[in-house]
Amino acid sequence: MLQKNGNIAGPRVLEHMVDTVLYLEGERYFSYRILRGVKNRFGSTNEIGMFEMRDSGMVEVNNPSSVLISERDTNVSGSVVVASQEGTRPIMIELQALTTPSVYGLPRRMANGIDYNRLTLLIAVLEKRAGLMLGNQDVYLNVVGGIKINEPALDLGIILAVSSNYKNIQIGKDVVAIGEVRINRGNKIS
Repeated sequence: MLQKNGNIAGPRVLEHMVDTVLYLEGERYFSYRILRGVKNRFGSTNEIGMFEMRDSGMVEVNNPSSVLISERDTNVSGSVVVASQEGTRPIMIELQALTTPSVYGLPRRMANGIDYNRLTLLIAVLEKRAGLMLGNQDVYLNVVGGIKINEPALDLGIILAVSSNYKNIQIGKDVVAIGEVRINRGNKIS
């Protein structure tokens, strides 16, 4: 099979032939699944649906935000609620960060649910612009619910979660973080 530009389609040949491709995402031990459209020849690919696996099959979750932040513990540092736009649906999600002194020479960075490179970039911003010494800290970040998100507006939440855990400061339950972080020419984070 050939693509529009004349190249051979390769291992994704089936995706080129069909009108719609849907991915069913989720962590193995979570009962919730995200149905994400990645190709739709006749409509938007930015929409998602959240479903719960039950004995009777998959059941739609009408308010995903209530599920994703319902079990948030507000008495710990490193936890913050962020807002993400998934298609036309805003979703509230909890981010959890953990920083701990590294026992090895090279600190470990792990990201579950967001781009690893984005996490390392934001840690560098915290070190350079906010003066947090994270070079000797292992940093772990988790998006609760097993969802994968690629949203620049999570930047502020990531920075708040990491710095909250590093400084052992709790973030209030009434705080929702929304914002992309960029580096100005001065020594400021905006």
